Amino acid sequence: MNTKNISRFAALTFALSLSAFAASAAKATPDLIQVEQGTHKLVRSAAGVARVAVGDPNIADINVINRRELLVSGKTIGITSLFVWPSKTGTPTEYRIRVGAVQDPARASRPQDPELQGAIIDPGLQLEGSLPNLLAHRRAKTSAQQGTKDGKVADRSSVALETQVMTDVKIAEVSRRTLQSYGLNFFKANNQFTIGASPPGAQNGVSSFTGQQGTSILPVQNAFNILFTNSGQGLLGVLSVLEQKGLAHTLAEPSLVAMSGQTATYLAGGEFPVPVAQGGSASGGITVTYKEFGVRLSLTPTVLSRDRIALKVAPEVSDLDFSAGIQIGGVAVPSLIVRRTDTSIELGDGETFVISGLVSRNLVNSVNKVPWLGDIPVLGAFFRSTSINREDKELVMIVTPHLVRPLAREAKLPPLPGAKYDNYNPNFAQTMFLERGDYDTGFSK
Repeated sequence: MNTKNISRFAALTFALSLSAFAASAAKATPDLIQVEQGTHKLVRSAAGVARVAVGDPNIADINVINRRELLVSGKTIGITSLFVWPSKTGTPTEYRIRVGAVQDPARASRPQDPELQGAIIDPGLQLEGSLPNLLAHRRAKTSAQQGTKDGKVADRSSVALETQVMTDVKIAEVSRRTLQSYGLNFFKANNQFTIGASPPGAQNGVSSFTGQQGTSILPVQNAFNILFTNSGQGLLGVLSVLEQKGLAHTLAEPSLVAMSGQTATYLAGGEFPVPVAQGGSASGGITVTYKEFGVRLSLTPTVLSRDRIALKVAPEVSDLDFSAGIQIGGVAVPSLIVRRTDTSIELGDGETFVISGLVSRNLVNSVNKVPWLGDIPVLGAFFRSTSINREDKELVMIVTPHLVRPLAREAKLPPLPGAKYDNYNPNFAQTMFLERGDYDTGFSK
């Protein structure tokens, strides 16, 4: 045999070996038998059936009907193996049995969900593929969980969404207070006696009085006083009228950026010290802890789709109140007046929602009088004082979320507030003669 024939023989031998390997590899891949849970499937074998063996009888049950037919019964969702011998000494044929969830035949005639076309749903086992939003992912996962007792399936799917949310929050609080107090004092004095009438509590500041001189008698402290005197007759009359009005306005406009499902927090305020007495080996010692107050905001966005965002918002506004504070170790510790809300909303990209409109109104009307004498018409005014205290508060919180992306690499950044004064260095002439104080820092008004 020459060299040429040897080469041909080697090539033919290699081709036959490759074909045999491919045939054995193809044969090594077991056939798949799919059956639904709680149903049967008839499998026919061309070579006959001598005996069978199933890997996990809890998943599938095998009954030999005759020498040619097997009845496969799906018991629980899962995958197992099956070997079928055509004879007692023959080579068995391997199968894979896959038991899936029961499919409703009525649903097969319904139109398919277009948002689930990119998903691979394997009921009872797994979920794969790409989904356009979280709502479609929820429907796909519900379909994949059919037939499972605990609802656990392998989720290897992905959701193609923007995951960064910038939320603009406006917190506005308006507090209005009105106080009205009225009182009347009247005194008559001479060298022998003094007689007078004043509202309850008004005598704290009186030390002496004669027809010529006397201390101011104020039924209402810090009030506007109208004084009537007659030195010759020894008369003194004081009419005190007080009306106070106050207005407080708190405004915060934070903008927070958070990943979908993550929490962002914001605090505009401060911390006040609180002394705490120590026990144990450090008994008698004092340590200081700090409590936060001001405008606090905590939000958690969840992107449902390209135009829907679920938002959990927990804003809080707190103020120091020294009138209701306590004394600890000789230190006055204030209390906190707190207004807070915790809510969840769903809205679109760029839509605005008023999540809280808290309105509170307090009215205190008090009359201090001498029993019986204060009830006399007209003359009873000498024996009583009246106070009306009204306080109105309104807290409004407005939320606007946006889906955002970071600026591109090396993109031009917007100017920062006050950036134009970075190199501001006027000379003497400019400062003395030209500077007018019209500074524009770029802050929003």
